Amino acid sequence: MAPAVHRRGGRHRHGEPGHQHTGGVLRGGSSAGVRRELISAEYNLICCFCHVPSHSMSSRGNVRPSSILVRTVRLNFSRLLGHADRFITEERLRLYPIVFIVGSVVAVTISSAIRIADPTVQGALMPDYLAHWTGGGLLISADPSILYDPQTQSAFQRNALGTDVALSWFVSPPIVAAFYAPFALLPYNISGILWLIVSTALLVWCVLSLKSLAPTLMGRKRNVVILAVLASAPVFELLGGGQDSAFTLAVWLVGIRLLGSHHNAWAGVVLALGFAKPQVVVLVPLVLLATRNFRALASFVVACGLLLGISIGLVGVDGLLRWAAALSSPLYVDEVQQGQAWKMLGLPSLVQGLLPPALGGLIAPALMWASLPIGASILLFRLHRNRTQQAETPAIWSATLATTAVFSPHFLTYDAVLLIPVIVLLLELRPSRYVRVSAVSLFVLIWLTPVFHLAAAQLPWPLSAVDAPWAAIPMAAIWIESLRALHGPAAGIGQRPAAATECFKAADPSPSIEGQQHG
Repeated sequence: MAPAVHRRGGRHRHGEPGHQHTGGVLRGGSSAGVRRELISAEYNLICCFCHVPSHSMSSRGNVRPSSILVRTVRLNFSRLLGHADRFITEERLRLYPIVFIVGSVVAVTISSAIRIADPTVQGALMPDYLAHWTGGGLLISADPSILYDPQTQSAFQRNALGTDVALSWFVSPPIVAAFYAPFALLPYNISGILWLIVSTALLVWCVLSLKSLAPTLMGRKRNVVILAVLASAPVFELLGGGQDSAFTLAVWLVGIRLLGSHHNAWAGVVLALGFAKPQVVVLVPLVLLATRNFRALASFVVACGLLLGISIGLVGVDGLLRWAAALSSPLYVDEVQQGQAWKMLGLPSLVQGLLPPALGGLIAPALMWASLPIGASILLFRLHRNRTQQAETPAIWSATLATTAVFSPHFLTYDAVLLIPVIVLLLELRPSRYVRVSAVSLFVLIWLTPVFHLAAAQLPWPLSAVDAPWAAIPMAAIWIESLRALHGPAAGIGQRPAAATECFKAADPSPSIEGQQHG
Protein backbone atom coordinates (compact mmCIF):
# COMPACT_ATOMS: atom_id res chain seq x y z
CA MET A 1 0.00 0.00 0.00
CA ALA A 2 1.57 3.28 -1.04
CA PRO A 3 2.10 5.74 1.84
CA ALA A 4 -0.23 8.71 1.85
CA VAL A 5 1.47 12.12 1.91
CA HIS A 6 -0.27 14.94 3.72
CA ARG A 7 0.50 18.45 2.65
CA ARG A 8 -0.01 21.46 4.89
CA GLY A 9 1.20 24.82 3.63
CA GLY A 10 3.89 23.34 1.46
CA ARG A 11 5.43 20.14 0.15
CA HIS A 12 6.82 17.64 2.59
CA ARG A 13 8.71 14.55 1.69
CA HIS A 14 8.30 11.14 3.22
CA GLY A 15 9.89 11.01 6.69
CA GLU A 16 10.00 14.79 7.32
CA PRO A 17 8.98 16.15 10.75
CA GLY A 18 5.28 16.49 11.38
CA HIS A 19 4.36 13.05 10.10
CA GLN A 20 4.20 9.66 11.78
CA HIS A 21 4.57 6.46 9.82
CA THR A 22 2.25 3.77 11.15
CA GLY A 23 1.48 0.56 9.29
CA GLY A 24 2.53 1.99 5.93
CA VAL A 25 0.12 4.96 6.16
CA LEU A 26 1.33 8.43 7.06
CA ARG A 27 -0.86 10.16 9.60
CA GLY A 28 -0.53 13.83 10.18
CA GLY A 29 -2.83 16.79 10.79
CA SER A 30 -6.60 16.42 10.58
CA SER A 31 -7.30 16.60 6.89
CA ALA A 32 -10.59 15.00 5.86
CA GLY A 33 -8.92 13.61 2.78
CA VAL A 34 -6.34 11.72 4.85
CA ARG A 35 -9.07 10.38 7.12
CA ARG A 36 -11.05 9.18 4.14
CA GLU A 37 -7.97 7.55 2.65
CA LEU A 38 -7.19 5.84 5.94
CA ILE A 39 -10.76 4.51 6.25
CA SER A 40 -10.68 3.31 2.65
CA ALA A 41 -7.33 1.60 3.19
CA GLU A 42 -8.55 -0.18 6.31
CA TYR A 43 -11.76 -1.25 4.56
CA ASN A 44 -9.88 -2.62 1.56
CA LEU A 45 -7.63 -4.51 3.96
CA ILE A 46 -10.66 -6.19 5.56
CA CYS A 47 -12.26 -6.96 2.22
CA CYS A 48 -9.04 -8.57 1.09
CA PHE A 49 -8.95 -10.78 4.18
CA CYS A 50 -12.65 -11.64 4.33
CA HIS A 51 -12.98 -12.23 0.57
CA VAL A 52 -15.81 -9.71 0.14
CA PRO A 53 -16.02 -7.12 -2.64
CA SER A 54 -15.00 -3.66 -1.64
CA HIS A 55 -16.98 -0.61 -2.76
CA SER A 56 -15.18 2.55 -3.66
CA MET A 57 -16.12 5.71 -1.87
CA SER A 58 -18.27 8.24 -3.62
CA SER A 59 -16.69 11.02 -5.58
CA ARG A 60 -17.77 13.51 -2.93
CA GLY A 61 -15.99 11.48 -0.22
CA ASN A 62 -19.09 10.96 1.91
CA VAL A 63 -19.13 7.94 4.22
CA ARG A 64 -22.33 6.82 5.89
CA PRO A 65 -22.09 6.22 9.66
CA SER A 66 -23.44 2.69 9.21
CA SER A 67 -20.65 1.94 6.73
CA ILE A 68 -18.04 3.24 9.16
CA LEU A 69 -19.51 1.06 11.93
CA VAL A 70 -19.46 -2.07 9.77
CA ARG A 71 -15.92 -1.36 8.65
CA THR A 72 -14.79 -0.73 12.20
CA VAL A 73 -16.31 -4.00 13.41
CA ARG A 74 -14.66 -5.89 10.59
CA LEU A 75 -11.33 -4.26 11.25
CA ASN A 76 -11.50 -5.06 14.97
CA PHE A 77 -12.45 -8.64 14.15
CA SER A 78 -9.47 -8.98 11.83
CA ARG A 79 -7.18 -7.54 14.49
CA LEU A 80 -8.61 -9.97 17.05
CA LEU A 81 -7.89 -12.84 14.67
CA GLY A 82 -4.38 -11.54 14.22
CA HIS A 83 -3.74 -11.46 17.97
CA ALA A 84 -5.13 -14.98 18.38
CA ASP A 85 -3.12 -16.25 15.43
CA ARG A 86 0.13 -15.09 17.05
CA PHE A 87 -0.35 -17.77 19.69
CA ILE A 88 -0.54 -20.49 17.04
CA THR A 89 3.15 -21.23 16.63
CA GLU A 90 4.71 -24.42 15.39
CA GLU A 91 6.36 -25.01 18.75
CA ARG A 92 3.00 -24.86 20.55
CA LEU A 93 1.41 -27.08 17.91
CA ARG A 94 4.03 -29.71 18.71
CA LEU A 95 4.31 -29.44 22.50
CA TYR A 96 0.68 -28.94 23.60
CA PRO A 97 -0.70 -31.95 21.69
CA ILE A 98 1.94 -34.16 23.28
CA VAL A 99 0.66 -33.09 26.70
CA PHE A 100 -2.92 -33.91 25.66
CA ILE A 101 -1.89 -37.27 24.21
CA VAL A 102 0.02 -38.33 27.33
CA GLY A 103 -2.86 -37.21 29.56
CA SER A 104 -5.41 -39.03 27.40
CA VAL A 105 -3.42 -42.27 27.36
CA VAL A 106 -3.00 -42.17 31.14
CA ALA A 107 -6.71 -41.39 31.68
CA VAL A 108 -7.91 -44.13 29.30
CA THR A 109 -5.53 -46.68 30.83
CA ILE A 110 -6.61 -45.96 34.41
CA SER A 111 -10.30 -45.83 33.50
CA SER A 112 -10.08 -49.08 31.50
CA ALA A 113 -8.33 -50.88 34.36
CA ILE A 114 -11.04 -49.79 36.80
CA ARG A 115 -13.86 -50.74 34.43
CA ILE A 116 -12.37 -54.18 33.79
CA ALA A 117 -11.74 -54.85 37.50
CA ASP A 118 -15.13 -53.62 38.75
CA PRO A 119 -17.72 -52.48 36.20
CA THR A 120 -20.00 -51.24 38.98
CA VAL A 121 -17.64 -48.32 39.74
CA GLN A 122 -17.55 -46.49 36.39
CA GLY A 123 -19.47 -48.85 34.15
CA ALA A 124 -18.37 -51.34 31.52
CA LEU A 125 -15.22 -51.05 29.47
CA MET A 126 -15.91 -48.94 26.36
CA PRO A 127 -19.69 -48.50 26.91
CA ASP A 128 -20.44 -47.55 23.30
CA TYR A 129 -18.77 -50.72 22.07
CA LEU A 130 -20.82 -52.69 24.61
CA ALA A 131 -23.97 -51.65 22.73
CA HIS A 132 -22.58 -52.88 19.40
CA TRP A 133 -21.25 -56.10 20.96
CA THR A 134 -24.70 -56.68 22.47
CA GLY A 135 -26.36 -56.26 19.08
CA GLY A 136 -24.01 -58.81 17.50
CA GLY A 137 -24.49 -61.25 20.37
CA LEU A 138 -28.27 -61.06 20.34
CA LEU A 139 -28.35 -61.50 16.57
CA ILE A 140 -26.62 -64.91 16.78
CA SER A 141 -27.94 -66.16 20.12
CA ALA A 142 -31.55 -64.98 20.43
CA ASP A 143 -34.66 -64.25 18.45
CA PRO A 144 -33.67 -61.45 16.01
CA SER A 145 -37.13 -59.95 16.31
CA ILE A 146 -36.33 -58.83 19.88
CA LEU A 147 -33.00 -57.30 18.90
CA TYR A 148 -34.07 -53.78 19.93
CA ASP A 149 -35.86 -54.69 23.15
CA PRO A 150 -34.12 -52.74 25.97
CA GLN A 151 -35.00 -55.31 28.66
CA THR A 152 -33.52 -58.12 26.57
CA GLN A 153 -30.35 -56.12 25.94
CA SER A 154 -29.98 -55.22 29.62
CA ALA A 155 -30.28 -58.86 30.67
CA PHE A 156 -27.74 -59.89 28.00
CA GLN A 157 -25.23 -57.32 29.26
CA ARG A 158 -25.78 -58.31 32.87
CA ASN A 159 -25.11 -61.96 32.09
CA ALA A 160 -22.01 -61.10 30.05
CA LEU A 161 -20.44 -58.83 32.68
CA GLY A 162 -21.67 -60.65 35.77
CA THR A 163 -23.07 -57.51 37.35
CA ASP A 164 -25.63 -54.78 36.81
CA VAL A 165 -24.46 -51.88 34.64
CA ALA A 166 -26.19 -48.95 32.97
CA LEU A 167 -27.86 -49.99 29.74
CA SER A 168 -25.82 -49.42 26.59
CA TRP A 169 -28.68 -49.55 24.11
CA PHE A 170 -28.03 -50.88 20.62
CA VAL A 171 -30.10 -48.77 18.20
CA SER A 172 -27.99 -49.00 15.04
CA PRO A 173 -29.35 -50.58 11.84
CA PRO A 174 -29.56 -54.41 11.85
CA ILE A 175 -26.71 -54.70 9.36
CA VAL A 176 -24.39 -53.24 12.04
CA ALA A 177 -25.29 -56.10 14.37
CA ALA A 178 -24.19 -58.53 11.66
CA PHE A 179 -20.86 -56.69 11.37
CA TYR A 180 -20.20 -57.05 15.12
CA ALA A 181 -21.43 -60.66 15.36
CA PRO A 182 -17.90 -62.18 14.96
CA PHE A 183 -16.62 -59.95 17.78
CA ALA A 184 -19.49 -61.14 19.99
CA LEU A 185 -18.12 -64.68 19.83
CA LEU A 186 -15.32 -63.58 22.18
CA PRO A 187 -15.61 -62.66 25.87
CA TYR A 188 -16.48 -59.02 26.20
CA ASN A 189 -13.22 -57.60 27.61
CA ILE A 190 -11.07 -59.49 25.10
CA SER A 191 -13.39 -58.45 22.30
CA GLY A 192 -13.23 -54.83 23.46
CA ILE A 193 -9.43 -54.78 23.42
CA LEU A 194 -9.45 -56.32 19.93
CA TRP A 195 -11.87 -53.64 18.72
CA LEU A 196 -9.65 -50.95 20.25
CA ILE A 197 -6.72 -52.25 18.20
CA VAL A 198 -8.82 -52.35 15.02
CA SER A 199 -10.23 -48.86 15.60
CA THR A 200 -6.77 -47.42 16.33
CA ALA A 201 -5.34 -48.97 13.16
CA LEU A 202 -8.22 -47.54 11.11
CA LEU A 203 -7.68 -44.11 12.62
CA VAL A 204 -3.93 -44.15 11.92
CA TRP A 205 -4.61 -45.17 8.31
CA CYS A 206 -7.12 -42.34 7.95
CA VAL A 207 -4.62 -39.76 9.21
CA LEU A 208 -1.86 -41.00 6.91
CA SER A 209 -4.24 -41.07 3.93
CA LEU A 210 -4.88 -37.34 4.33
CA LYS A 211 -1.85 -36.86 2.09
CA SER A 212 -4.11 -37.44 -0.92
CA LEU A 213 -6.23 -34.44 0.15
CA ALA A 214 -3.45 -32.13 1.27
CA PRO A 215 -0.10 -33.20 -0.25
CA THR A 216 1.68 -29.93 0.54
CA LEU A 217 0.49 -29.68 4.13
CA MET A 218 1.13 -33.35 4.89
CA GLY A 219 4.49 -33.22 3.13
CA ARG A 220 5.74 -30.29 5.20
CA LYS A 221 3.78 -30.54 8.46
CA ARG A 222 2.80 -34.20 8.68
CA ASN A 223 4.00 -34.67 12.26
CA VAL A 224 2.13 -31.56 13.42
CA VAL A 225 -1.10 -32.77 11.80
CA ILE A 226 -0.75 -36.26 13.28
CA LEU A 227 -0.11 -34.88 16.77
CA ALA A 228 -3.05 -32.48 16.54
CA VAL A 229 -5.43 -35.23 15.41
CA LEU A 230 -4.35 -37.74 18.05
CA ALA A 231 -4.59 -35.08 20.78
CA SER A 232 -8.15 -34.08 19.89
CA ALA A 233 -11.14 -34.77 22.11
CA PRO A 234 -13.10 -36.63 19.37
CA VAL A 235 -10.28 -39.18 19.09
CA PHE A 236 -10.21 -39.54 22.88
CA GLU A 237 -13.99 -40.15 22.92
CA LEU A 238 -13.81 -42.49 19.93
CA LEU A 239 -11.14 -44.77 21.40
CA GLY A 240 -12.20 -44.49 25.04
CA GLY A 241 -15.87 -45.18 24.33
CA GLY A 242 -15.33 -47.81 21.63
CA GLN A 243 -17.23 -45.95 18.93
CA ASP A 244 -17.09 -46.83 15.22
CA SER A 245 -16.54 -43.31 13.87
CA ALA A 246 -13.08 -44.29 12.60
CA PHE A 247 -14.79 -46.70 10.20
CA THR A 248 -17.16 -43.95 9.06
CA LEU A 249 -14.19 -41.61 8.49
CA ALA A 250 -12.44 -44.29 6.44
CA VAL A 251 -15.59 -44.73 4.32
CA TRP A 252 -15.67 -41.02 3.54
CA LEU A 253 -11.96 -40.79 2.73
CA VAL A 254 -12.03 -43.81 0.42
CA GLY A 255 -15.21 -42.55 -1.22
CA ILE A 256 -13.74 -39.10 -1.86
CA ARG A 257 -10.58 -40.63 -3.30
CA LEU A 258 -12.58 -42.87 -5.65
CA LEU A 259 -14.72 -39.94 -6.77
CA GLY A 260 -11.59 -37.88 -7.44
CA SER A 261 -10.14 -40.67 -9.60
CA HIS A 262 -13.48 -41.08 -11.45
CA HIS A 263 -14.20 -44.57 -10.13
CA ASN A 264 -17.75 -43.42 -9.61
CA ALA A 265 -19.52 -46.77 -9.39
CA TRP A 266 -17.17 -48.01 -6.68
CA ALA A 267 -17.38 -44.67 -4.91
CA GLY A 268 -21.15 -45.00 -4.61
CA VAL A 269 -20.80 -48.51 -3.17
CA VAL A 270 -18.22 -47.41 -0.60
CA LEU A 271 -20.20 -44.35 0.48
CA ALA A 272 -23.25 -46.58 0.94
CA LEU A 273 -21.35 -48.35 3.74
CA GLY A 274 -22.02 -45.20 5.74
CA PHE A 275 -25.51 -46.69 6.09
CA ALA A 276 -24.19 -47.84 9.47
CA LYS A 277 -24.72 -44.21 10.54
CA PRO A 278 -27.46 -42.91 8.26
CA GLN A 279 -27.33 -39.39 9.70
CA VAL A 280 -23.81 -38.79 8.33
CA VAL A 281 -24.52 -39.91 4.75
CA VAL A 282 -28.01 -38.50 4.33
CA LEU A 283 -26.75 -35.70 2.05
CA VAL A 284 -24.71 -37.98 -0.21
CA PRO A 285 -27.48 -38.80 -2.74
CA LEU A 286 -28.52 -35.15 -2.93
CA VAL A 287 -24.97 -33.99 -3.72
CA LEU A 288 -24.45 -36.80 -6.23
CA LEU A 289 -27.66 -35.70 -7.95
CA ALA A 290 -26.69 -32.01 -7.83
CA THR A 291 -23.28 -32.76 -9.37
CA ARG A 292 -24.92 -35.03 -11.98
CA ASN A 293 -22.83 -38.02 -10.98
CA PHE A 294 -25.56 -40.46 -11.94
CA ARG A 295 -23.33 -43.52 -12.01
CA ALA A 296 -22.23 -43.01 -8.42
CA LEU A 297 -25.81 -42.19 -7.43
CA ALA A 298 -27.13 -45.38 -9.01
CA SER A 299 -24.52 -47.57 -7.30
CA PHE A 300 -25.16 -45.79 -4.00
CA VAL A 301 -28.90 -46.45 -4.21
CA VAL A 302 -28.38 -50.08 -5.25
CA ALA A 303 -25.90 -50.71 -2.44
CA CYS A 304 -28.17 -49.07 0.16
CA GLY A 305 -31.05 -51.18 -1.13
CA LEU A 306 -28.91 -54.29 -0.81
CA LEU A 307 -27.96 -53.40 2.78
CA LEU A 308 -31.60 -52.72 3.58
CA GLY A 309 -32.55 -56.10 2.08
CA ILE A 310 -29.93 -57.86 4.20
CA SER A 311 -31.28 -56.06 7.27
CA ILE A 312 -34.81 -57.27 6.50
CA GLY A 313 -33.46 -60.78 5.99
CA LEU A 314 -31.80 -60.64 9.42
CA VAL A 315 -34.68 -59.30 11.53
CA GLY A 316 -37.69 -59.30 9.24
CA VAL A 317 -39.98 -56.41 8.45
CA ASP A 318 -41.28 -56.42 12.03
CA GLY A 319 -37.75 -56.14 13.38
CA LEU A 320 -37.04 -53.22 11.06
CA LEU A 321 -40.19 -51.49 12.26
CA ARG A 322 -39.12 -52.06 15.86
CA TRP A 323 -35.82 -50.35 15.03
CA ALA A 324 -37.68 -47.32 13.68
CA ALA A 325 -39.95 -47.33 16.74
CA ALA A 326 -36.93 -47.46 19.07
CA LEU A 327 -35.53 -44.26 17.51
CA SER A 328 -38.73 -42.38 18.33
CA SER A 329 -39.46 -43.94 21.71
CA PRO A 330 -39.52 -41.95 24.99
CA LEU A 331 -36.61 -44.05 26.28
CA TYR A 332 -34.46 -43.01 23.31
CA VAL A 333 -35.38 -39.36 23.84
CA ASP A 334 -34.50 -39.56 27.55
CA GLU A 335 -31.32 -41.64 27.26
CA VAL A 336 -29.86 -40.29 24.02
CA GLN A 337 -31.42 -37.08 22.77
CA GLN A 338 -31.57 -35.52 26.25
CA GLY A 339 -29.17 -37.65 28.27
CA GLN A 340 -26.32 -37.03 25.81
CA ALA A 341 -27.40 -33.59 24.62
CA TRP A 342 -24.32 -32.01 26.19
CA LYS A 343 -22.14 -34.08 23.83
CA MET A 344 -23.90 -32.87 20.68
CA LEU A 345 -22.07 -30.21 18.69
CA GLY A 346 -24.30 -28.95 15.88
CA LEU A 347 -26.05 -25.61 15.51
CA PRO A 348 -29.46 -27.12 16.45
CA SER A 349 -28.00 -28.18 19.81
CA LEU A 350 -26.48 -24.72 20.32
CA VAL A 351 -29.81 -23.00 19.68
CA GLN A 352 -31.60 -25.36 22.02
CA GLY A 353 -28.92 -24.93 24.70
CA LEU A 354 -29.19 -21.14 24.66
CA LEU A 355 -32.96 -21.09 25.12
CA PRO A 356 -34.90 -21.59 28.37
CA PRO A 357 -35.48 -25.33 28.96
CA ALA A 358 -39.25 -25.08 28.42
CA LEU A 359 -38.89 -23.20 25.13
CA GLY A 360 -35.97 -25.38 24.03
CA GLY A 361 -38.00 -28.53 24.58
CA LEU A 362 -40.90 -27.00 22.67
CA ILE A 363 -38.91 -26.24 19.53
CA ALA A 364 -36.68 -29.34 19.72
CA PRO A 365 -38.81 -31.31 17.21
CA ALA A 366 -38.74 -28.41 14.76
CA LEU A 367 -34.96 -28.10 15.10
CA MET A 368 -34.53 -31.83 14.62
CA TRP A 369 -36.54 -31.98 11.39
CA ALA A 370 -35.78 -28.57 9.86
CA SER A 371 -32.08 -27.98 10.54
CA LEU A 372 -30.55 -30.46 8.11
CA PRO A 373 -32.91 -29.52 5.23
CA ILE A 374 -31.90 -25.88 5.76
CA GLY A 375 -28.21 -26.74 5.59
CA ALA A 376 -28.77 -28.96 2.56
CA SER A 377 -30.63 -26.16 0.78
CA ILE A 378 -27.74 -23.75 1.34
CA LEU A 379 -25.22 -26.31 0.10
CA LEU A 380 -27.24 -27.17 -3.00
CA PHE A 381 -27.72 -23.48 -3.76
CA ARG A 382 -23.97 -22.91 -3.65
CA LEU A 383 -23.35 -25.94 -5.84
CA HIS A 384 -25.93 -24.67 -8.34
CA ARG A 385 -24.45 -21.18 -8.24
CA ASN A 386 -20.96 -22.53 -9.00
CA ARG A 387 -22.11 -25.04 -11.61
CA THR A 388 -20.26 -23.21 -14.38
CA GLN A 389 -16.97 -23.38 -12.47
CA GLN A 390 -14.74 -26.40 -12.09
CA ALA A 391 -15.09 -27.10 -8.38
CA GLU A 392 -12.64 -29.70 -7.18
CA THR A 393 -14.12 -33.02 -6.01
CA PRO A 394 -12.48 -32.84 -2.53
CA ALA A 395 -13.88 -29.33 -2.03
CA ILE A 396 -17.41 -30.48 -2.88
CA TRP A 397 -17.36 -33.36 -0.45
CA SER A 398 -15.57 -31.35 2.20
CA ALA A 399 -18.44 -28.86 2.09
CA THR A 400 -20.89 -31.78 2.26
CA LEU A 401 -19.21 -33.16 5.37
CA ALA A 402 -19.10 -29.75 7.01
CA THR A 403 -22.79 -29.13 6.25
CA THR A 404 -23.71 -32.50 7.74
CA ALA A 405 -21.71 -31.80 10.90
CA VAL A 406 -23.03 -28.29 11.49
CA PHE A 407 -26.71 -28.90 10.80
CA SER A 408 -27.16 -32.46 12.01
CA PRO A 409 -29.38 -32.74 15.11
CA HIS A 410 -27.45 -35.88 16.16
CA PHE A 411 -23.74 -35.12 15.79
CA LEU A 412 -21.81 -36.09 18.91
CA THR A 413 -18.26 -35.43 20.06
CA TYR A 414 -16.78 -38.62 18.60
CA ASP A 415 -18.41 -37.88 15.22
CA ALA A 416 -16.30 -34.72 14.97
CA VAL A 417 -13.45 -36.83 13.55
CA LEU A 418 -15.34 -36.35 10.28
CA LEU A 419 -14.25 -32.72 10.37
CA ILE A 420 -10.58 -33.70 10.19
CA PRO A 421 -10.45 -33.93 6.36
CA VAL A 422 -12.46 -30.70 6.12
CA ILE A 423 -9.98 -28.76 8.24
CA VAL A 424 -6.93 -30.32 6.59
CA LEU A 425 -8.21 -29.49 3.11
CA LEU A 426 -8.94 -25.88 4.10
CA LEU A 427 -5.45 -25.54 5.58
CA GLU A 428 -4.13 -26.80 2.24
CA LEU A 429 -6.24 -24.53 0.02
CA ARG A 430 -6.95 -21.49 2.20
CA PRO A 431 -4.27 -21.26 4.92
CA SER A 432 -5.54 -18.02 6.42
CA ARG A 433 -5.75 -16.75 9.98
CA TYR A 434 -9.48 -17.31 9.85
CA VAL A 435 -9.08 -21.05 9.23
CA ARG A 436 -6.26 -21.55 11.74
CA VAL A 437 -8.00 -19.71 14.56
CA SER A 438 -11.29 -21.50 13.85
CA ALA A 439 -9.59 -24.91 13.91
CA VAL A 440 -7.74 -24.23 17.17
CA SER A 441 -10.89 -22.75 18.75
CA LEU A 442 -12.81 -25.90 17.82
CA PHE A 443 -10.06 -28.07 19.32
CA VAL A 444 -10.15 -26.16 22.61
CA LEU A 445 -13.92 -25.82 22.92
CA ILE A 446 -14.57 -29.53 22.34
CA TRP A 447 -12.12 -30.35 25.13
CA LEU A 448 -13.90 -27.84 27.37
CA THR A 449 -17.34 -29.33 26.70
CA PRO A 450 -17.34 -31.67 29.74
CA VAL A 451 -15.97 -28.86 31.90
CA PHE A 452 -18.85 -26.57 30.92
CA HIS A 453 -21.29 -29.41 31.49
CA LEU A 454 -20.06 -30.13 35.01
CA ALA A 455 -19.99 -26.43 35.88
CA ALA A 456 -23.41 -25.43 34.60
CA ALA A 457 -25.60 -28.52 34.24
CA GLN A 458 -27.44 -27.87 37.52
CA LEU A 459 -27.60 -24.09 37.22
CA PRO A 460 -30.83 -22.24 36.41
CA TRP A 461 -31.32 -20.50 33.10
CA PRO A 462 -29.70 -18.28 31.80
CA LEU A 463 -26.58 -19.52 33.64
CA SER A 464 -27.27 -22.98 32.28
CA ALA A 465 -26.49 -21.60 28.81
CA VAL A 466 -22.82 -22.08 29.70
CA ASP A 467 -23.49 -25.77 29.06
CA ALA A 468 -24.47 -25.05 25.43
CA PRO A 469 -22.21 -26.58 22.74
CA TRP A 470 -20.11 -23.49 21.98
CA ALA A 471 -17.95 -25.57 19.66
CA ALA A 472 -20.75 -25.13 17.12
CA ILE A 473 -19.55 -21.55 16.51
CA PRO A 474 -16.08 -22.41 15.12
CA MET A 475 -17.71 -25.37 13.36
CA ALA A 476 -20.01 -22.92 11.58
CA ALA A 477 -17.01 -20.75 10.68
CA ILE A 478 -15.27 -23.77 9.15
CA TRP A 479 -18.47 -24.64 7.27
CA ILE A 480 -18.66 -21.13 5.79
CA GLU A 481 -15.06 -21.38 4.63
CA SER A 482 -15.75 -24.80 3.10
CA LEU A 483 -18.52 -23.21 1.03
CA ARG A 484 -16.08 -20.54 -0.16
CA ALA A 485 -13.67 -23.29 -1.18
CA LEU A 486 -16.24 -24.48 -3.73
CA HIS A 487 -14.86 -21.84 -6.11
CA GLY A 488 -12.55 -23.50 -8.57
CA PRO A 489 -8.85 -22.69 -9.02
CA ALA A 490 -9.79 -20.08 -11.61
CA ALA A 491 -11.61 -18.18 -8.88
CA GLY A 492 -8.44 -17.93 -6.90
CA ILE A 493 -8.68 -20.41 -4.10
CA GLY A 494 -4.95 -20.60 -3.93
CA GLN A 495 -4.36 -16.89 -4.37
CA ARG A 496 -6.80 -15.38 -1.92
CA PRO A 497 -5.02 -16.31 1.29
CA ALA A 498 -1.77 -15.02 -0.17
CA ALA A 499 -3.43 -11.75 -1.12
CA ALA A 500 -4.86 -11.43 2.37
CA THR A 501 -1.42 -12.11 3.78
CA GLU A 502 0.11 -9.32 1.76
CA CYS A 503 -2.62 -6.92 2.88
CA PHE A 504 -1.98 -7.70 6.54
CA LYS A 505 1.76 -7.42 6.12
CA ALA A 506 1.34 -4.01 4.54
CA ALA A 507 -1.02 -2.69 7.17
CA ASP A 508 0.34 -4.34 10.33
CA PRO A 509 3.98 -3.56 11.18
CA SER A 510 3.94 -5.96 14.15
CA PRO A 511 5.70 -9.31 13.83
CA SER A 512 3.54 -11.91 12.11
CA ILE A 513 3.74 -15.60 11.56
CA GLU A 514 1.52 -15.42 8.51
CA GLY A 515 4.33 -16.55 6.30
CA GLN A 516 4.69 -19.83 8.19
CA GLN A 517 2.69 -22.79 6.96
CA HIS A 518 1.15 -24.01 10.19
CA GLY A 519 -0.62 -27.31 10.42
